[in-house]
Amino acid sequence: MRAHLALGRQALRSVAAGILPAVEPGFQPGGKNDGKGKGLKNSDTSKTCDASSGRQDAALYVRQGCPTPQATAVAHFSAALTAPNNLGEAKHLLANQSDIHYWLGCALAANGDTKQARQHWLAAAKFKGDFQEMSVRAFSEMTYYSALAWEKLGQRAKAMKLFRDLLAYAEQLQKAEAKIDYFATSLPTMLLFDDDLQARQETTALFLKAQAQLGLGKKAQAQRLLTTVLNRDPNHALASDLQAQALAQSFERLRKLPGTARS
Repeated sequence: MRAHLALGRQALRSVAAGILPAVEPGFQPGGKNDGKGKGLKNSDTSKTCDASSGRQDAALYVRQGCPTPQATAVAHFSAALTAPNNLGEAKHLLANQSDIHYWLGCALAANGDTKQARQHWLAAAKFKGDFQEMSVRAFSEMTYYSALAWEKLGQRAKAMKLFRDLLAYAEQLQKAEAKIDYFATSLPTMLLFDDDLQARQETTALFLKAQAQLGLGKKAQAQRLLTTVLNRDPNHALASDLQAQALAQSFERLRKLPGTARS
């Protein structure tokens, strides 16, 4: 699922940058061809896609049988919503997938399907709570995407309230005493890896605070919190993703400033 999310976001970034990405992994837009004068082969259509320039006419790209980055993003986010059959289990009914619905809405909107986009943003915005480690929680890392979805739907007041509520919850969580839940799903981790339950809870609280601050427009505070989270846990994938997203957004804003040099 995380791989599909990452690839979907990469495709969306290429839309914002005006770059038509390569079709197959390993081929970098703006790079050279295979050295034999051939372009990139699309395995789905058996047609050749000349992506050697990195920036080219979108209509030509489609005529060559290459999927647009918008369509690629939609495909990846749609795949992330459903667990593969070989996994042997499906998601819990109470598990929050607001992040996927939010990004799928963004991809659909970029692809011109506003109606479907709003449906997914609404699904993300209205989902309450989450199910993690065998317990139901009022707030989680997914709350951030519910708030972002409200913004996409034009409900900024609801989004800001949700960001503030998330911040208040994170501050309370940071001060609370960590306890092993009834089902003790964290117990094996503690026994095998000497896991510090209190430290892990505080790291989670710091990350939720970073999300809330970023949503409230306090980007400097959010970046400092994300740095703290990654110093405490260098393997915190969500913090790494959010930091990369924030940096990409800042770069995109700079790129659009009048007089800014563009590659």
